Amino acid sequence: MDLRQLEYFVAVAEERHFARAASRLHVAQPSVSQQIKALEHELGVALLERTSRAVSLTRIGAEILPLATQLLADARRLRQHADLSSRRLAGRIRIGFLADEYSHPAAERFIDAARQRHPAVTFEFHQVGFAEQYAALDDAQVDIAFVAGPVPGRYASVHLFEFTRLIAVPRTAVDAQVTEADDSVANAAIVLPNQIADEAWRVAWVPPRTTPREIFMVGQASMEAMLSAVGAGLGVCVVPEYVARYYPQPAVRFLRARNLVPGEMAIAALSTRLNEPVIAALLTNHAMSETDGPAGPERRASARRGLGRRL
Repeated sequence: MDLRQLEYFVAVAEERHFARAASRLHVAQPSVSQQIKALEHELGVALLERTSRAVSLTRIGAEILPLATQLLADARRLRQHADLSSRRLAGRIRIGFLADEYSHPAAERFIDAARQRHPAVTFEFHQVGFAEQYAALDDAQVDIAFVAGPVPGRYASVHLFEFTRLIAVPRTAVDAQVTEADDSVANAAIVLPNQIADEAWRVAWVPPRTTPREIFMVGQASMEAMLSAVGAGLGVCVVPEYVARYYPQPAVRFLRARNLVPGEMAIAALSTRLNEPVIAALLTNHAMSETDGPAGPERRASARRGLGRRL
């Protein structure tokens, strides 16, 4: 007995017609008849009753049909599992993270899917500073990383989620009751990390401005240094909301701004490293899985923005 015989038997049993079964199987009708006769001979029972007009199941054929259907389904699952296993990757991947973004549902889905698809891959998590998030990728301190966008063009990336951003201001610059930045704060000098050299990224991390004004940037090597500069009255800076929780500074207040749009959190890697199977698999698998579900078109657009130009 082989699976082909069972497949032919199930097709005839479901179609109740040899010609239709042959068409469904894309084989010649005599082949279907021969294989079913061989199956009946091997089992020693008649499975089908044949007349000039119709085909019907014998009592034993009706009992065997669900068993044959289940065997074929199990065989398909076995092939799928073997195919998936053959494509699973092994190795080590170092993932950079900034704070607690890995606990966001979208990030958890990414990590869970990566572990399920590639159980032989070892995942290591390394915290990187806000000022060093892209430098860590450039210097191969990490292989992929959660990064605050907009993501510069030299990286392949997939959008994960949006997050609230705040403006860090000198405590002495605003009254204690103020919770939202005003124009005077928004037009102060800007403190930015000196590691971020991409123009689009710098512009995106400048507070909303109501009047044209030259931007003065004070380069700093870390989030702590950025906030120290703010506390010293050298300027203000736009920061992710988590900074208010993890980097409290007595001389700094964190304010909301009406026109400050949410930031984008993405997972990214250097485009030049997409020839490495593990990195390519993690990014492309996530981009494709995120196109499923009711938000499919929007997610597909995000996937195209992140990967379509580079893969």
